[in-house]
Amino acid sequence: MNTPYFQFSGGILGALLFLAALFFLLVFLPMSIVAEAFSRLGLTTFQGVLMFLAIVVGRSVNIPVYTSQRLVMVRRPRIVTCTMDRAGHASCLDEEPANELKKQVFAVNVGGFVLPLLLSLTFVLGTAQGAAAEGWGWIGFALVVVAAGCYAITRPHPLTGLRVPLFMPALMTFLSVYFFVPEPIRPLAAYVAGTMGTILGGNLAPLLTPRIRNRIATPLVSIGGAGTFGGVLVAGVLAVLLA
Repeated sequence: MNTPYFQFSGGILGALLFLAALFFLLVFLPMSIVAEAFSRLGLTTFQGVLMFLAIVVGRSVNIPVYTSQRLVMVRRPRIVTCTMDRAGHASCLDEEPANELKKQVFAVNVGGFVLPLLLSLTFVLGTAQGAAAEGWGWIGFALVVVAAGCYAITRPHPLTGLRVPLFMPALMTFLSVYFFVPEPIRPLAAYVAGTMGTILGGNLAPLLTPRIRNRIATPLVSIGGAGTFGGVLVAGVLAVLLA
């Protein structure tokens, strides 16, 4: 009978390198990209990193703003309970709890709506005496283009809410800003149009459309939440860098 043995073959070093690569790809690189994008809008590197962390953490925070009278069904998971009888035989009971009806709640997401809105207002008001004051028409034009495009591609899902393709808002923002907006205000226009255009066209406008809103059966509808958070973040950051 052969006795099993263990031999070190560099596995620990490989695991450490893998963790370092994950840290670089998932933490350091996104922070660097966001900090660079925000630096073009007037923030320092520290402020950019801090804002990125606040947006990521705020993604999990929803502030309820309205409770509808519409009732939606909340599905309960099946429960399987297994016990042992005195003879040592397993006995399993499969229970399927009754579904529950709840009023539909509408909320705003801190990381996907509140913070991008505050940042957009801060950037616009902070440069109101400069080039932005002359280019508000171009910023509004890019905002309308992105909002209309997002409204056209947004799809309601009964169980997950409104869904926006991840990179489409960024692509529409880049095209509308790069080819139409004057160069001095492109970064500002890209951020405002990319974030607010995605929210307006991907969340607010569909929710104001009854035929779309009535197809959403989730108990919590979050504006700027899971379905559009990625599109808002990618559009705002990537469009600024490309502009």
